[in-house]
Amino acid sequence: MKFKPNFSIKTGLGRFFLFLAGIILGIFLFMPWEVIWSQVFKQIDAKVSKATIQWGDFVSAGPLSFEVTNLYVTTDKGLIITIPQFGMSFGLSPLVEVRVKTGPELIAKVFKSKSLTLSGGVDLSKVVKLDGLGGIVKITSDVGFHEWGGPPKTGSLVVSSKQVEIPGGLVAEDVNVNAVLAGNQFQLNSFSSGMPVPTDAKGSATLNWENLQASTYNISGSVTFGNTKRQFAKTGNISKYLNF
Repeated sequence: MKFKPNFSIKTGLGRFFLFLAGIILGIFLFMPWEVIWSQVFKQIDAKVSKATIQWGDFVSAGPLSFEVTNLYVTTDKGLIITIPQFGMSFGLSPLVEVRVKTGPELIAKVFKSKSLTLSGGVDLSKVVKLDGLGGIVKITSDVGFHEWGGPPKTGSLVVSSKQVEIPGGLVAEDVNVNAVLAGNQFQLNSFSSGMPVPTDAKGSATLNWENLQASTYNISGSVTFGNTKRQFAKTGNISKYLNF
């Protein structure tokens, strides 16, 4: 009688790869992901010359996602951007999802089709440390790119707020913005705000993607003081608005 062992190379390889997959899964599950993501933040901070980055505690951390509290970005001009809770996750669709929680939540999604979407809201008083600035702003945006790392080719932006607090003690009610982008042409289709100084405006800008401070703009519209409505028009360079 010929002996036939109850064993095959196919079965052995299957068990081996199953065992190997279990080891890899265990490594991923039990690795100190908080420490790893902290090192990533440190490397980013070291490479960004015009800003410093600080962060608080990790709410959660894994191989494809993390959530951290009290993220601070300070520019070399002294502007401080704060995010009470910041999260990021990676996948197939979307490729990247970023969550900014300031009370309301703003979600950014990056897709393989070279597009970026924004939806949700932010509390300005918690994001930008600027005396007198505040208000909850709702944002919807969709931006398309020719290639990652290059300037956007198309875009749309809708912003609204019931009330925006402006440095100097002013409060603007019912603020609404609607704008689109095509190449280097930015078109402000409408801007409006209510009391205390009702304003309506339209405008455009020609953007210099290689040097944004060299971009030019024009805007015109009307403002109402009491019972008097006044027209205005202005053109210029946007460099003074990008000093941060």
